[in-house]
Amino acid sequence: MEKSDLIRRIETARRGWDELLGRVDDDLALRPGAEGELSVKDLAAHVTWYECEVVGMLRTRAMDGSGLWALGPGERNAAIHEQARGLSPEAVRDESARVFEALMEQLELLPEEAYQDASRFSDMPPDWVPWELIAGNTIWHYPDHMGAIRGLLDA
Repeated sequence: MEKSDLIRRIETARRGWDELLGRVDDDLALRPGAEGELSVKDLAAHVTWYECEVVGMLRTRAMDGSGLWALGPGERNAAIHEQARGLSPEAVRDESARVFEALMEQLELLPEEAYQDASRFSDMPPDWVPWELIAGNTIWHYPDHMGAIRGLLDA
């Protein structure tokens, strides 16, 4: 996918994500049960953590993220949940906005050819496609949780 297409798709998907989260008041955001024991606030913090990891990768042009990547997905997500446990919905919203702004800035700075070429990033496996990694933590990640949030709002 070309740089401009990915950026446009991320902006569009993020608008949908933000609009959905904007329908959730703070009381509902804190209520467990959106996905298992997780609240909407927890899901937003989870998505933000993954976006933040992408920001770091883009800034350093290296696969040198959090030590949580050494864990399996379930353990990693549990650790992310624990890290965000004491945060307020407002703090999560603020962090999410800050991280997304940094993400968009880094995507603009990333050269077109780096979207397709794993060799532009230290320690990225050569068979990985950078734009797919970015999409997996943004436009392909939001829908993983949007249905649960819609279900909570509809209940």
